[in-house]
Amino acid sequence: MAATKTDSRSQTARARARQAMADELERARKREAKLVAVFSAIDARNDAQIALGDALVELRDLGVAQADLAEMTGLSAREVGAAIRAAKDNTTDTDDTVNDADGGDTPAADQTSADTNGEQQP
Repeated sequence: MAATKTDSRSQTARARARQAMADELERARKREAKLVAVFSAIDARNDAQIALGDALVELRDLGVAQADLAEMTGLSAREVGAAIRAAKDNTTDTDDTVNDADGGDTPAADQTSADTNGEQQP
């Protein structure tokens, strides 16, 4: 009879452990889904910031002063500046990517031309 109680307790303990693991797995899946949503929103926010900056740069290029941009849009001067920087940074990043993609005819900064063509330096 004692073996039956022990077996029953062990089975109950295993069942509780399985349920706890299933609950934890479900929480992990929910966290993962929410993190994906967070990262997607961050990417969308960055894209929107770049688009805002591009539009502000175009207005500035048309002769609108940066202080006037802030007043016209209801944004703070700091927000206008941040959006313009985001647009400039994106343009710089895009230019760097294009230069990297076309084979990079210039040697890396830490290499000399002799390093890149296999010759020994004197």
